[in-house]
Amino acid sequence: MQTVCPRCADPEIRTVTTSPVPDAWEVLQCPRCLYMWRTTEPARRTSREHYPEQFRLTSEAIASASEVPTIPPLRG
Repeated sequence: MQTVCPRCADPEIRTVTTSPVPDAWEVLQCPRCLYMWRTTEPARRTSREHYPEQFRLTSEAIASASEVPTIPPLRG
């Protein structure tokens, strides 16, 4: 399993769900930056060293980020 978040390098990673087929894949999430990924995605999405530098986050960037927008209500 990934040891740090690919986007912000936080060491705490949570398993959100797993494949109904045993050992096929997992969906992981970083609780700090909320990034989610499936373990079967390419290295540029799952590995810190391959994650694009222009999209990486630092603790300072997260702390100074503007408020995360709310999800609008579903349309009727």
